[in-house]
Amino acid sequence: MTIGPIVPVNFSVQFAMNSHNHLLDRSQRSKVTQLVHGIGQAIRQGTLPAGYRLPSIRQLAAELGFSAFTISDAYDRLLQQGLLQSRPGAGYYVLRKSLPPLPQQPNRLAQLPLDSDWLLTGIYDGQARGILAGCGWLPESWYDADGIARAMRRIAREQLPGLSYGHPQGLPALRQLQADKLQAVGIPCSANQILLTQGATQALSILCDALRLEQQTVLVDSPGYCNLISSLKFRGCKIVGVPWTADGPELDSLARLLQEHRPRVFFTNPWQQNPTGASYSVQTAHGVLQLAREHDLLIVEDNVSADLLDNPLPTLAAMDGLQQVIHIGSYSKSLSPALRVGHLAAPPRWVEALTRAKMLAALGTSSHTEQLAYELVRDGKYRRHSQRLADRIAEHSAVAIARFEQLGWQVFQPASRSMFIWACPPPGVHIDASRAQQQQIYLTPGTLFHADAANCAYWRFNSAYLQPDAFWHWLRQQQ
Repeated sequence: MTIGPIVPVNFSVQFAMNSHNHLLDRSQRSKVTQLVHGIGQAIRQGTLPAGYRLPSIRQLAAELGFSAFTISDAYDRLLQQGLLQSRPGAGYYVLRKSLPPLPQQPNRLAQLPLDSDWLLTGIYDGQARGILAGCGWLPESWYDADGIARAMRRIAREQLPGLSYGHPQGLPALRQLQADKLQAVGIPCSANQILLTQGATQALSILCDALRLEQQTVLVDSPGYCNLISSLKFRGCKIVGVPWTADGPELDSLARLLQEHRPRVFFTNPWQQNPTGASYSVQTAHGVLQLAREHDLLIVEDNVSADLLDNPLPTLAAMDGLQQVIHIGSYSKSLSPALRVGHLAAPPRWVEALTRAKMLAALGTSSHTEQLAYELVRDGKYRRHSQRLADRIAEHSAVAIARFEQLGWQVFQPASRSMFIWACPPPGVHIDASRAQQQQIYLTPGTLFHADAANCAYWRFNSAYLQPDAFWHWLRQQQ
């Protein structure tokens, strides 16, 4: 491509190039992205015209106080984006006179309809500004960002995983570590029985494929995990909900539904359940396992909050000896939602089918992401970090539950120490989620957690986001 003559540098351009305040985009975290975004924006706005010669790597490094490696990395990225051209022996030049328009911004979250599609897509796009009162994850500020950054640097410096496909079941070191963790809580399994996944949601999807559940009858918690319900609906399953109490599923209802529908599998979230925040009692756990043995029922135990339990009880998989239970967990709740690393532990007879289903879906999972999770979890600081999260969640939950009850709301499990609160407004009080969105308060209606989408007076709240007085002021206005 032919480059036009080097243009004279006017005062504003020269000033931009001599002042890091004009050259850097300070909204970005790393120095490299500050440069890439800042120079790219200047090119788009015409502040840096086509043909303009940028400072040399050493010159710009000296001006900004950055390393030459950082400047070189930024220039390389701008070259890849087609914004610069490198002339051997001459330097780097702005390549484009004009750029295609930026992609049209998607609808703002407050403009989207409040339905299952909103929950599964819009709430995750990072646009939300306001109070995420109904979301399903912890605030970003609660996670150990510095620890994650240190682990990433350590991996890059010492032990970068291979650049080819990893083991089909996932990184062996992390599988062994997870097997050790499960054995410590009474679940008898080896690393060969562990399958790593891209979060618990993918683990559930892999299970559906391996069990060939299309058009089959399955049992789920009612209310239950909305992503699972949507996945089962997509597969054409007949979904039968098992009603919950504050101590877990109603055993009489479960027994009746097993007799009536004869399902092969029951998906359940026994500990700090989403959306109710309730957990199985020991009596309920024994009752569910007894019914599973009587009806040859496979139980899928979704235990994504395992590392956030401040007083964990024995899991179903431990009580069962991992015979009729497949156990699912995740590090996304405790480390970061952006770190998509989940795991499942299965009886030996299911491991091959699950591994094949995983490979058919995605060939494998990221060894780099799994190595990062391994570095973080094996560090002694992880246990302390998880305990701090559990304590903080319990504290926020207790405060929020008390405030709901003061306003006359009925809380499904008043003793919950989970981030999730399942609550129903007083008689005569109507909550309009669409109007709440207009005030940047994002709620999650209970209908999304039922397979039949029946009217439900309950709402799921996340106690970690309920501190602002603005939320409680708005809630009082609805009375």
